[in-house]
Amino acid sequence: MSYYRKLRMNKNIVIGISALFVIGLAVAIGVTLSSEPVAVALPEGEVVITGDVLPPYSGENDDNIAFGLNAPLFSGPDQYSNIVSLEKDGNAKALIFLAHWCPHCQREVPAVQEYIDTMGVPDGIDIIAIATSIDKGRENYPPTEWLAREGWTELQIYDIDKKIGDAYGLNAFPYWVFLDKELKIIARRTGNLPQDLVGQLLISLANQ
Repeated sequence: MSYYRKLRMNKNIVIGISALFVIGLAVAIGVTLSSEPVAVALPEGEVVITGDVLPPYSGENDDNIAFGLNAPLFSGPDQYSNIVSLEKDGNAKALIFLAHWCPHCQREVPAVQEYIDTMGVPDGIDIIAIATSIDKGRENYPPTEWLAREGWTELQIYDIDKKIGDAYGLNAFPYWVFLDKELKIIARRTGNLPQDLVGQLLISLANQ
C-alpha cells in the first residue's frame, strides 16, 4: 500500500472517530440537559380587584368592624390558568387564604379536605382556596403541586401578587372569610379551625 493511500485511510479513520466523539458528546449533553429539573411555572393571568378594600383583620373585635361590609370582587387564575371570578351567583362563599409555606395551612388543608370528603359541601356554598404570599424560596413551592398532593377538590385561585389578600385585610394564616349570598361579610377568622367548627360555620352560612 502506498504512503499516500495509507495517509488517506488514516485521515478517514480520524474523521470517523471525531464524528463519533461529537455525536456521543451531543447525546451525553442532551441526556444531561433533559434530566435537569424543569422550573415549574405558576398559573398565568391577571388578578383584578373591584370594590372597596376591607380593613385589616382585627382579632376578637373583628365582627364589630367587618360584619355586613361588601366583599371586594375579584378575578384571577385557577391552577390551569383559567380566569375565574368571585361573583354574585346565589351561593354563599367560604374563602380560605393559604400560604404554601405556612405550617398551620399545611394542617388546615387536609383537615378541611377530610371534612369535605366525609360530609360533603352543604348545598348553596362554594369553598374557594386562595393561594397567596407565594414564595419560590420556601417549602411546598409551587402551591399548585402542594394542593394537588393534598387532594384539594374545590376551586383554587392563585393570588400571585397578594392583591386579593391585601384587599381582604389578610394579616395571618390560615385566614377564613365567610360571605353570605349577597357577598357581604358574615365573619373573618384566622388560625386552625377545628373540623366541627368549620362544619358548623358552613351549615350556618348555608342557612343565611
